[in-house]
Amino acid sequence: MAGGESKRMGTDKSFVKYRGLHMVERVLSVVVPISERTVIVANHPDRYKSLGVEVYPDLIQGMGPLSGLYTAFMKTGADQLMLAACDMPLINEEVVAFIISKAHLPGDAIVPICNGLEQGMLAIYRRSAINRFKDRIDRVDIQFNEFREKLDKSHISEVELRNVDPSLDSFKNVNVREDVD
Repeated sequence: MAGGESKRMGTDKSFVKYRGLHMVERVLSVVVPISERTVIVANHPDRYKSLGVEVYPDLIQGMGPLSGLYTAFMKTGADQLMLAACDMPLINEEVVAFIISKAHLPGDAIVPICNGLEQGMLAIYRRSAINRFKDRIDRVDIQFNEFREKLDKSHISEVELRNVDPSLDSFKNVNVREDVD
């Protein structure tokens, strides 16, 4: 997901340099090698064409990350997807592989828990999640947090996650300039 408005950052977060690479490049460097297929959903797809992956604009505007998730399902035809936000530049391959290894768990989504909070921006979603709310999505009548809260989901515990990422750095978001090293 790279389609956010980046209001707090003041510029497109995807292309803010973090430890020498644009944030979107850092995420892609982890996700691409272990994914069957990688796509970017972004408001300005032309900016991403040089990255070597498929890029799509949101099909529906106004629902934040849910717009991107919906677009990814519609464009790929996949039955399940792993969502990874471009503003999480410290995700590591072990965490992504671990989350993918949990894809067999039941529910519309498989969502990690860190510090007592669901980490919906680095999680697996199934098409059934979109299908359950398609009428509200078509009316632009649901936001990502409400959508996610109403899903049947399995959780990945913080204890499990700390076994592969002891500091949970993979789940740190970069939202303002002060967050950039």
